[in-house]
Amino acid sequence: MSQLLIKPYNQQLKIPYRWSKGVQYVRRGLLIKATIDGHVGWGEAALPPHVNFQGWSFAAHCDALLDGLSIDDPDFLNELVLREISPRLRCGISSAIFSAKAAQCGQNLAKFICEPNVTPLKQVPVNDLITAESPEECVAQAKAAVERGQNIIKLKCTEARELDIRRVRAIREALPDIKLRLDPNESWPVEWALEQIKAMEPFDIDYIEEPLPRGTDLAIYAQISRKTSIPIALDDSIRTYFHAQRALELKAAKVWILKPPRVGGIDITYDIIKLAAEGGVRCVITASLETAVGLYVGLHAGALLGQAVEACGLGTARFFSNDVATPPPIVDGYMTVPDENGLGVDPSDWWEHN
Repeated sequence: MSQLLIKPYNQQLKIPYRWSKGVQYVRRGLLIKATIDGHVGWGEAALPPHVNFQGWSFAAHCDALLDGLSIDDPDFLNELVLREISPRLRCGISSAIFSAKAAQCGQNLAKFICEPNVTPLKQVPVNDLITAESPEECVAQAKAAVERGQNIIKLKCTEARELDIRRVRAIREALPDIKLRLDPNESWPVEWALEQIKAMEPFDIDYIEEPLPRGTDLAIYAQISRKTSIPIALDDSIRTYFHAQRALELKAAKVWILKPPRVGGIDITYDIIKLAAEGGVRCVITASLETAVGLYVGLHAGALLGQAVEACGLGTARFFSNDVATPPPIVDGYMTVPDENGLGVDPSDWWEHN
């Protein structure tokens, strides 16, 4: 008998998550468990970190959308689309179902998703994420990351222009050889964004991610991209396969940041990865401050990047005081993709006691 179950989580953070949209101290969301012919799969669904919501009400909303549907129906996921389910819920539900089916087939999730002639990666490089405010703390965290084997750093930026320049300068002066990425999270107004981008050019920046406010026309990104030597990366602007096609047509950015929860699942992520490869666009897989379950989904998605793999943004487990399961460890800057069938993580103990 097949079954789909949902349970909300409420996990405290031991490291405040500071970014342009505020500071978060807790992470809420849903774990989703699918059972198909005795094989278990897991998924996670959570709204963006800064969105204030109650897990139980989110779970009730999800249950209502599933009313009358069966995961045994081959058209189940299409039926969810007809009900206009959010991408984040589709990702969580489909991850649970796909990982259960992968286990049923004797494969890990990445192998189940990719084309038959494709071999997913066994290891995925991971960048570190720094959200600290002071330049001194940024340097300390960057040095700690390098000591762990992570020589690619992503720094969260804000509207504090001078402070951000000091933070970037401090990291670059302390660690001249690392790869440095910037993520303003849509906080730089169009009026001065290009000026700030150009101010960052002397610091050898790998890319600047989604600097402009949400909803900015991709044509404006294309204009800015042509006026700076720093590659521009699109994050929230790549929300669907259609958005990716449009970005490619306009040459709006040289890098796409793909989050499986935002685009709707690992299967859609894979379709966009293949589109990017055809268009010569770099792809980076990142998480959205998720638990170990979401990180493993992101890790399997990273394994689908193949030889074009970039260091992915999956190193966020350290923000959590406790987790629903053991997150994928980072060893010498890499995460290892589980060989075992399905997702490769089992939060059953948390599930049974919470």
